[in-house]
Amino acid sequence: MQEIKVLVPEERIPEFYEMFGRWLAGPPREVSDGPSDAVAWQDTDSDLELAKVVWAKFSQRAKDLFGVLIDSPEKTFSGEQLASDLDIPNGKYGVAGVLAWPGRYCAEVGRSLPFRFEDGPVGGSGNYSMTPELASLFGKARGSLRP
Repeated sequence: MQEIKVLVPEERIPEFYEMFGRWLAGPPREVSDGPSDAVAWQDTDSDLELAKVVWAKFSQRAKDLFGVLIDSPEKTFSGEQLASDLDIPNGKYGVAGVLAWPGRYCAEVGRSLPFRFEDGPVGGSGNYSMTPELASLFGKARGSLRP
């Protein structure tokens, strides 16, 4: 990895984190027009092994974020709420940045990110939630890798 330092106008720092997080996640995928090679997670033995691989790569901050979703299936959290509760700098933009590497790790195993995202109000953040099935799968992965 090569360290690169850039100057960013202070008022555009949140925008920079969001853009950089999207860039780290890789090239954009076509959602409606083309097929995607990423498939949804299933609560199966084979996906549990993949979930363990992915979970082990998550940063502590990503584990904390996904832990909130795992521990509260079906509950919706705004990006601002997650950032505030988990002390993630730069609010909703920081949350997007935290999710960049997990997105890459999931793509490496041919799976989508394990949460639901819904657009929020204009100017607000989106909302994140996890289905009970995904919470069960990733809860098992988390539990199997705890010391």
